[in-house]
Amino acid sequence: MFSLRSLIRVALFVALILMVGCGGGSGAFATVSGVVSHNSNPVEGAKITFHSTVEVEGKKMAYSALTDSSGKYVFATVAKNPGIPAGMYQVTVVKYDGGKSMAPQEGIDAGQLDAMASDTGTASKGGPTNLLPKVYATLASSKLSVTVEPGKNKDVNFDLKGK
Repeated sequence: MFSLRSLIRVALFVALILMVGCGGGSGAFATVSGVVSHNSNPVEGAKITFHSTVEVEGKKMAYSALTDSSGKYVFATVAKNPGIPAGMYQVTVVKYDGGKSMAPQEGIDAGQLDAMASDTGTASKGGPTNLLPKVYATLASSKLSVTVEPGKNKDVNFDLKGK
């Protein structure tokens, strides 16, 4: 027969196994909010993208949001997750004239869109142009980065400088 002491040990062991097993394996999640401004002025309609610096299941993930009229963006629920994975991210920011229809499409980043506009001459013919400094448009040139902690990350602001 089990003694009370043995029963407690078994119960604690089972509880420990369940806690470890229910950890989800996908890590901690974070919500992120802040303001995008350009030369201290809020930017409406900018697309801010957080690019993960680590691979998850063989892919580097990216998460995007659009800024509102006060320049505010929010990363909250993503798919079924309560936010984005905590970790380090490189950040790009673009704003194309002409509204949402001019934003880069799936699989095409801001740099590729700029290159296509330049190659086809549409940039000078009224095609889509990035209204923010080009340095922030691509991973190769943007020096913006942020480390996102699990939980709420408020006031993660980016003030873009330049023309």
